[in-house]
Amino acid sequence: MSPLVIFGLGSVARLAYSCATYELGLDVLAFAVDSASHTDSELFGLPVVDAESLAQKFSPESASIFVAVGYRSMLKRASVWQRFADAGWDTPSIVSPRAYVAETSVIGLNCLVMAGAIVEPGSCLGDNNLIWSNSTICHDCRIGSHNFFASNSTIGGEVTIGDRSFFGFSSTILQQRSVGSDVVIAAAALLTQDATSLGRYIGVPARRDRDIDPTIGVRIS
Repeated sequence: MSPLVIFGLGSVARLAYSCATYELGLDVLAFAVDSASHTDSELFGLPVVDAESLAQKFSPESASIFVAVGYRSMLKRASVWQRFADAGWDTPSIVSPRAYVAETSVIGLNCLVMAGAIVEPGSCLGDNNLIWSNSTICHDCRIGSHNFFASNSTIGGEVTIGDRSFFGFSSTILQQRSVGSDVVIAAAALLTQDATSLGRYIGVPARRDRDIDPTIGVRIS
């Protein structure tokens, strides 16, 4: 992998840096942000650069970028990654060597798979997914892009998931269920039926308790 720039300064960026440097031994060059107010600062001794001038300092031919946007806005997670992908940047995934990813599974671009996470055989994940520690993606799942799986979430075998959804701590999706796009599965919820798009699901068994505005998407405070 080419030297890496990490977009972001928050917790996901710090975790991505830790995995990239200490677990994978990658060369991280800098952090990047959209806000010019941060560009005179440093993080972990590395410069913070303005994203608008990023290509002047590190070209897409000489460096790759990991977009480390969290869960406050899933629409933003998607749009920021798409911006760099459209600009020609390589956006490789960061997979902890302490995670288990089966050889027959497929993981897209700009995914972060943290230590203790499991991706079982036959599963296919799209781009820009974050698989937090101790989460399990069981066999033969089909998962879209820009999703966030919080710690200890469990996705049963042969589950289908759309895009831009959030799975809370210790949430569980039973096998062979379908989850649409722009969905929240609340912490500790147990989904026993399909979950349609643009809704929040809570409880055991999980029920849809409110709709989500498509212009706002999933936001987690």
